Amino acid sequence: MIKLYFCRTEDIEETLKEALHPHICGNYAISCGVYGKPYIEGNPVFFSISHSGDEGVVLVSDKQCGVDLEVYKERKIDALYSRLTSREKVEIQEDYKLFLKNWVAKEAYIKYLGGTVAWIKRLEYAGGVLYFDGKKADCNISVDTYSDRAVYAVCTGDKK
Repeated sequence: MIKLYFCRTEDIEETLKEALHPHICGNYAISCGVYGKPYIEGNPVFFSISHSGDEGVVLVSDKQCGVDLEVYKERKIDALYSRLTSREKVEIQEDYKLFLKNWVAKEAYIKYLGGTVAWIKRLEYAGGVLYFDGKKADCNISVDTYSDRAVYAVCTGDKK
């Protein structure tokens, strides 16, 4: 099961509650891992949230998951662009929307692992494939656009 719920940023907490309701009976508390990954202790439902600008997304799954969303808005990406691998630079060619697709894929994977953004330098997303420390990442990753206003990535799998 993988379900996405798009919402406004200000509605993200309520959307999360509504998305979790069919999967959890009774009261529950959301805890956070070492780097802030939210989870519900002892519950087989996994979730991830992301927001950018006025847009938000909630992902609910029966497997480990991560989601990231970025709205299209003016940003300076020069410093970030310089950190891409040569293969990524050739693929992106300084195209802002392609850069965002690359970025959200990496962020979704970091959220999937429950890691930190410092790990982004260990990631490469090229040819639709995500690599972590030079090896193909063991997960399912998909990148798509949302209403021509944003780009998002979903990462799922059985985290080891």
